[in-house]
Amino acid sequence: MYKLLVIDDEQYALEGIMKTVDWDSLGITSVYGADCVKDAKEIIQNHMPEIIICDIEMAEESGLDLLHWLHDSRYRYRLLFLTAYPNFTYAQEAIKLGAFEYLLKPVEHGILKEGVRRALEDYQSESLLHNRLEEYEMFLQEWEALGRGSIKADGEGTNDKEKNDKDIYENKGLIREVNEPELIYLVKKYINDNIGLEITRDSIAEAVGVNASYLSRIFHKATREKLSSYILQKRIKQAKKLLKETDDKITVIADQIGYGNDSYFIKIFKNITNMTPNEYRKKARQSVGDRYEQADGGQR
Repeated sequence: MYKLLVIDDEQYALEGIMKTVDWDSLGITSVYGADCVKDAKEIIQNHMPEIIICDIEMAEESGLDLLHWLHDSRYRYRLLFLTAYPNFTYAQEAIKLGAFEYLLKPVEHGILKEGVRRALEDYQSESLLHNRLEEYEMFLQEWEALGRGSIKADGEGTNDKEKNDKDIYENKGLIREVNEPELIYLVKKYINDNIGLEITRDSIAEAVGVNASYLSRIFHKATREKLSSYILQKRIKQAKKLLKETDDKITVIADQIGYGNDSYFIKIFKNITNMTPNEYRKKARQSVGDRYEQADGGQR
């Protein structure tokens, strides 16, 4: 059901992780191995494994180089780093780039397996979020169809108002010819720059100079993601960052990501993460503390 990629330039370590751990018991049915980052990238592009276990120090490209390569992609994964050297700078950069776990070699296979189990749970939670967002978008589309258009007997919807609106916008020159990559860049930049403000499809469209309906179509075509889903994910991601890195009150964080009502923010956050903001903050800081102790060679 799940795929695992192990990356290590030490052959005995690579084979040991691949062959001696009972990955089947975690639902991992395919295990791939690579002894360099170049081969790992090819496997990722061809098979898209959900879990990656990677050594940091390797010849040519390092594990951190791989994480930088992955960081801005839309590919969803969980990465666990292995290292023989307790280096806090490595640990700090790895966590900043989104590494799920940071473990010191030699690592007991039981500890590694438990780390992968937690990574899979986190991955499944994110998948659940995407499913919920898709269901929410389908509901909105059906609601708009019922409110603005008509539903034919065969289930196909028509929306003459939207067509007429589009014609009016085109006649007024409000839909301009744009370079799609440039448009998507501008949209994402606008969202990032205004995450603490009220952001709507119309406000984004006005800022980038195109019609709102056109904007939605182009954004979904280019990213395979609904605009509202992207905005929500960016807000939740920023909220997680603030919860981990600051001591700001929940009310302040809610306001910083565009939710004036902290009760609504708490409800949305819990629906998506299955935790309240305070519960997430406590768990995240405990996890970072554990990883720092491991990287620094400390023991509980």
